[in-house]
Amino acid sequence: MPTEPAVSLAEQAIAAIREMVRDGVLLPGQPVRQAAVAGDLGISRVPVREALKNLQAEGLVEASPSGGFVVARLSADELSQIYLMRRLLETEMLRRVPLPVDDDEIAALTDLNQRLAAAAARPSSREWKQLNRDLHFRMFGLAGLEHVLAETARLWDKTEPYRSVYSAGHETRLRILDEHVKIIDALRRGDTDELIAQMDGHRGTSERSVVSVLTSPR
Repeated sequence: MPTEPAVSLAEQAIAAIREMVRDGVLLPGQPVRQAAVAGDLGISRVPVREALKNLQAEGLVEASPSGGFVVARLSADELSQIYLMRRLLETEMLRRVPLPVDDDEIAALTDLNQRLAAAAARPSSREWKQLNRDLHFRMFGLAGLEHVLAETARLWDKTEPYRSVYSAGHETRLRILDEHVKIIDALRRGDTDELIAQMDGHRGTSERSVVSVLTSPR
């Protein structure tokens, strides 16, 4: 039987750079040190440069005037446009979720939010961000729209460093958890309009907070 093709070195580098951006190791406007990435992965700089060109096409990084690549820095207007695209795509996925949703799926989403609650008080944000992402994308994935899901993931990647600032506070995390409960409850009841309304409010609060950070004089 044919075996699965091995993940290319460039794909490994893409995944590693995305993870560094998600985790805040690389911040908006910060240079991506190709030699350092290559050294960490134990590969040459060639696949790292190929990875950066792919990520440039996605908009996660951009070419630096002084050479090399930097993590893309978004303006408040650009960020608002990304949230607009997210709203359109996420709303369509939620409308396409087959109802009623299986009880096991509701239980899995509830468990993810409970694990998120356990992570809320811990100082490290990596677990929080991953569980939060898992919860949302498990829900979006119920629609079965793989290409729409992939594009939504790309938009999430571009705004991750900014959302990390918004979700760092404990009180904010408690409110996010409560909003998740309401979203899951609407899904449990099969109320699509309420599900979309709750998700719009959830996303909208995030957008306003992140844009506020970007436009603050400080």
